[in-house]
Amino acid sequence: MSQTAITLAFEQWKASQAVTGEPVLLDEFVFANVPGLNTDKAIDRNEVLPPAAQIVHRQAVSRKGVVNENAVVHSVVLGADVGDFSFNWVGLINKASNTLAMIVHAPLQQKLKTKDGQQGNVLTRSFLMEYNGAQTETGINTPAETWQIDFTARMAGMDERQRLENIDLYGAAAFLGDGWLVAKSGTQFYVTAGAGYVRGLRALLAANQNITVTTKPVKVWLDVAWTGTLTSAWAVSTKITLAASLADYVQNGVQHYVFAVASIDANGNITDLRPKGTLNDQAASDALAKHEQSRNHPDATTAAKGFTQLSSATDSDSEVLAATPKAVKAAYELAKGKYTAQDASTAQKGIVQLSSATGSDSEVLAATPKAVKAAYDLAKGKYTAQDASTAQKGIVQLSSATDSTSEVLAATPKAVKAANDNANLRFPIAGGWLTGNSGVKTTLGSITFGVGNTDVYIQNGTSNKYLQLGNDGDLKYSGSYIYHEGHKPTASEVDAVSAENGGTFKKEVAFSGGLNIRSGTTGIYPGSDAASFTSANMIFKSWYGIGFYCTLPDSAGDETGMTGYINTRNGLLQMKGQIIPGDYANFDGRFIKLAGNVNITGTLRSSAEFQSTSQNNYRIVSGNFGTFWRQDGSRLYLMLTNSGDQYGGYNSLRPFYVDLATGNPVMSQLALTDYNNFDARYYTKTLAESTFQPKGSYGKPNTYGISGNVMWWKCGDTGVIRISGVTANVSNSGRVAFPLTFPNKCFSVVANRNHESGDSAAMQPYSVDTTGFNLRIAGGGTATITWIAEGR
Repeated sequence: MSQTAITLAFEQWKASQAVTGEPVLLDEFVFANVPGLNTDKAIDRNEVLPPAAQIVHRQAVSRKGVVNENAVVHSVVLGADVGDFSFNWVGLINKASNTLAMIVHAPLQQKLKTKDGQQGNVLTRSFLMEYNGAQTETGINTPAETWQIDFTARMAGMDERQRLENIDLYGAAAFLGDGWLVAKSGTQFYVTAGAGYVRGLRALLAANQNITVTTKPVKVWLDVAWTGTLTSAWAVSTKITLAASLADYVQNGVQHYVFAVASIDANGNITDLRPKGTLNDQAASDALAKHEQSRNHPDATTAAKGFTQLSSATDSDSEVLAATPKAVKAAYELAKGKYTAQDASTAQKGIVQLSSATGSDSEVLAATPKAVKAAYDLAKGKYTAQDASTAQKGIVQLSSATDSTSEVLAATPKAVKAANDNANLRFPIAGGWLTGNSGVKTTLGSITFGVGNTDVYIQNGTSNKYLQLGNDGDLKYSGSYIYHEGHKPTASEVDAVSAENGGTFKKEVAFSGGLNIRSGTTGIYPGSDAASFTSANMIFKSWYGIGFYCTLPDSAGDETGMTGYINTRNGLLQMKGQIIPGDYANFDGRFIKLAGNVNITGTLRSSAEFQSTSQNNYRIVSGNFGTFWRQDGSRLYLMLTNSGDQYGGYNSLRPFYVDLATGNPVMSQLALTDYNNFDARYYTKTLAESTFQPKGSYGKPNTYGISGNVMWWKCGDTGVIRISGVTANVSNSGRVAFPLTFPNKCFSVVANRNHESGDSAAMQPYSVDTTGFNLRIAGGGTATITWIAEGR
C-alpha cells in the first residue's frame, strides 16, 4: 500500500513565498531506493530528502495542470531511454531552494531502459496537491484533463472486449478435439495436449501432463487467468486443480476462471465433461442426442433414411433388412473359395490360346504339336556343336583375363582393350615421347645422372655436390640459386638498394660527389672550405624553397606538416614558432629586449596602446621622489615612494584611488580654494543640522504578510513578530507548523477551536519552539483551530 504526504517544510516555504510575492514553483521529481522502507506506515511530515547514495534518478517536471482553484497536479514521464534502476520513494521539490514539498512511499518498482534487445518501459508519475489558493499561488492554468490519459485502462478494456467476444463464440467453455481430455494409461491419469476456451480465454497445453489422483471421487478443474507485466507480453496462464468443487476467484488482483473438464468416480472411471467445439457445434450434438431419445424414428427404405433391423441370412432377398457383418463375411468366404478365371502367363497358370506358328515370339500363346514337329525337323538337319581348339573350329568359351595362358578360351574385346591400353603406356625402345611422369637414374663411376618427374640433375658422388635444372628454369648448385640472364637476383637477395623500387641504407653512405634529387635543380652538393654567401662546405640547392616538414601526428592522426621554410630566391627564413638564438648580443643595438633592464634615449611613441600585466606601471622620477600607478584588481591607486627611494616600493600614503567595480573615486583629503560650486547643490553642515532630524532618532518601518489563512506582522524597530492563522484537522498531540520561523524565540501561543458553540474549548499548546507547537485537545479527536503566536 502506498503512502502520501505534504511536508511541513513545504508549508513554511510556501508562506515565505507569499510574503515575497514569488510563485510556488515545484520543478523536479526525485526517485530513490530506500532500504527497509515500510509502505504501510504513515509518512512523517518532517521527513527530508534521502541521502545522495539512495537517490537513483532526478528529472524535471514534464507537465503541470490545474484540477480546480485549490488543486494542481505535477507529472513526470520516464521514457524508455531512462534506466535501469528500482525505486520505492518519490519526492517533488523546488530545485532552487531544495525544498521537499510532497512524498510518496510505494512498493519497489523497476524502471528499465531499452538496450541490447531489452524493451524498456515508460512510467508516468503524477502528484495531486490540494490546498487553498493552489492555482493562484502556483500560476498553473492548463487543465489537467488535456494530457492525463490512462492508457492502462484503455488496453485492459480491449482485452476484456476480446474475452467477451470469445464467450459469444464458445460459451462458458469449449474444447477442440482431444484438447484437455482426461485419460488413463494403466494406473496413471493424465491430461491430453491440445487447446480449449474457458470464459473466453484460450488455454493451450503443449504436451500431455500427468496428474496425481490421491482422493476419489474427484473432479479435474482447468484454472485459467490473463496475466503479464507492464514490460512483458500478456498471456493465458493455466494450471490443473483436483477438487470436489471450485469457483472463480481473484488472487493478487488477477481474475481466475475455472471449469471442470472431467470427473473421476470411486472406481477410477473417467467421465468427460468437456463441451466440444463452438456453440454451433455444441447445439448440433445436443440436437442429435435429443433425436435419439425421441419416438420420431421412421423405418429405412431404398428411397429414404431411417431405422432398420439387422439380418445375418445369406439367402434373403429382403429390401427392408440390413445385412450384418456376419452375413457379409459368409458371402465373402464363399466367393473367395471359387476359382477366378484368368489368362495364363509365364508367372501363373490360366487360360491360353493355341498357335502353330514357328516364327512367333509371343509369351501368351501355347504351341501346337504341329509347331513342335516343325521345329524338331529343322533342328535335326543342323550342325552338331563341338569344342574349338588350335586344330579345329568349334564352340569356345570367352574370357576377359589378361594373364591367362589357356589355348581353349577366346579373348573378349575387353581383354584385348586392356592389353592395348597397357602397351600404349610403355616407353618405346626406338624413340618416342614421355607424356606422363617418369624417372631415370644412371651412375657412371662417381657421377650420377638423374631425370625426375620435373627436374634434371648431375651429382658428384665424392663431394655430394650437384647441379639441378628445375622445370621452372631455375638452375641451382647444391640447393643454392645460380643467377644468370634469365634469373637475375633481387636487391634484397644481394643486400642492395634497388634503383627502381627504392630501399633503406642501414649504415652510413658516403658520396664522392653531390646528391641530385631532381633534374639538377634540387640536391645536396659539396662546396669549398668556407662559410659565406659565396660558398660553404655543404650546399643545399633548391629551385625555390627548402621546407621543414614535421611528421608527428596530431590527435586526429594527421601529420603536423610544414612548420617553416627558407626562400632560396630572396633568403627569407620563416618559422611558425619562435626563433631563439644562443646569444642576443646582436639584437641589443637594434631592438628592445623583452626581459631585463634597458635604457631608451629619445622619445618613445606608439600609434597603439601600451599594455602591461604588471600591477605597478608608468613611474615618474624627479628629485627625491618617485610616483607611479598601481592596479591590484580592485582599485587603481596613485602611489608615492619615500624620499630618496625614487625607484623603490610605495609608502603608506594613499592620496587617491578609484574603485574598479563602481568607478567611484576616493581622495584622502580634498582641499578646495573655491566652494561656490557646492553651495547650489548641497546643504552645508549648519543648514542640514538645523533642518533635518538626526539619523537614529526615528523607528524602522513595520512589515506584514497575508497568505491564505495565515497572517503575520513584524515590528521594524523592536523585531517583535506576531503570527496568526487557521489550521484544519489538527489531531490530539498533533503538530502545527508556523508559516515562517521566529529568528530567536516564540514567547507565547494561544489556540481556540474554530467550531460551533457548545464544543469543548479546552486545549493546551506545548513543545513550543521557533518552528511551531504541539496541541493537546481535551477529549481527543481532531479540530480546526485558530491560533496566535508572538516572539522575536
